[in-house]
Amino acid sequence: MSLHVSLHQKQQLALTLTPSLRQSISILQFSSADLNEYIQDQIQSNPALQLDASPTNDRESNWSNTSAAADTYDRMVSEESLTENLKHQISLFSISPDVRAVLYYLIGSLDDKGYLILDRLHAATSLRIKSEKLDDAIAIIQTLDPPGIGARDLHECLLLQIKSANSLAYKIVDEHLGLLAEKEYEILSTILGVELSDIYEADLQIKSLNPYPAMNFHTKPTPYIAADVILRQTDSGINIIVNQAHLPVVKLDPSFSAMLHNDPSNEVKRYAKASMFAASQLIRGLEQRQQTLYNITKEILAFQPDFFKEGTTCLKSMTLKDIANAAQVHESTVSRATSNKYLQTPLGLFSFKQLFSKGVSSTKTDAFHSVHQIKEKMKELLENERKSSPLSDQKITTLLQKHSIAISRRTVAKYRMELGFEDSRIRKEK
Repeated sequence: MSLHVSLHQKQQLALTLTPSLRQSISILQFSSADLNEYIQDQIQSNPALQLDASPTNDRESNWSNTSAAADTYDRMVSEESLTENLKHQISLFSISPDVRAVLYYLIGSLDDKGYLILDRLHAATSLRIKSEKLDDAIAIIQTLDPPGIGARDLHECLLLQIKSANSLAYKIVDEHLGLLAEKEYEILSTILGVELSDIYEADLQIKSLNPYPAMNFHTKPTPYIAADVILRQTDSGINIIVNQAHLPVVKLDPSFSAMLHNDPSNEVKRYAKASMFAASQLIRGLEQRQQTLYNITKEILAFQPDFFKEGTTCLKSMTLKDIANAAQVHESTVSRATSNKYLQTPLGLFSFKQLFSKGVSSTKTDAFHSVHQIKEKMKELLENERKSSPLSDQKITTLLQKHSIAISRRTVAKYRMELGFEDSRIRKEK
């Protein structure tokens, strides 16, 4: 077998992303917060850039909202966290440093609901204590406020909140919680040998318990969302405003232009030229982002006129491809431009992604029903159902099909759960 080396020419098309193109793509995809941070970093690293402090009239400003958000942030940060609250209670106990360390370990193992999430044997090994000592520490945690804190599951959480172990409510939670969840009151009355009225009273007591003891404690401040685009209703129609108020304005430093002409050093000129080119590309990328957001919002507004007048019930099926075709850009551009961005409308604040949804076909026409429309219709049916005879998923499917919505029972079940409605058997009230 002979071996030989040869050269062949091959022609092919390939997309090469230049640094400038990569930067433009990143700028388009950035959320407002990320873009703000990115611009600040560029100002720090590129001396050819400087902040433009001069006021402009075309930048949307919501200083009153920003101030209110800052006040809310300050209030929430100042609130006592669950960890601080529990450690304060422990500080009032006369206990050894070793026991205190175990209690702090357990506090660190609580989840956002206030449940204790840990492997008992692993924790005992890590703390180098016997399992019995760990159980004693858990018992101490479970005596703290709020009641139910430190429980391992919902069952234990409810039991910890019922003061008397001899009460009917305690016995129901301990032995028959499943029957109670299914509202099998008559069966419970027969099993426990008590009056039906006693079951109802115990049910009310159990419903008053808190399944999530830590729910009233704020661990993280609610983030403030600044709209990327604002739709403002005027006498002549709806104006589209790309909101730049929360972003720093940058411009070229004039001294760098002078450096190109006045400094004799080639090295200095090369540095100044490279810095000015990078600064120009950043400014150009920001301008392109603003124009792209405007164009895409304009096409969304044209595609969804009824939504911006009436709300989500009139939201039509709309895909990235629909807007990409209308704006004459690639789908990926629409995806990047709408990712992590928000739209302020006269009806409220919406994420751009909320406006996109695939449709379910109509049984009578070629039109599509959006997921939002179907969910709104299902919500209306479920909220107006007879409590004594709630609608099953199959019944909802039949009713929707009568409204020319081609949908399966499995999809109905999925949407029902997403709307927060339980199965018809559980919803039924006896």
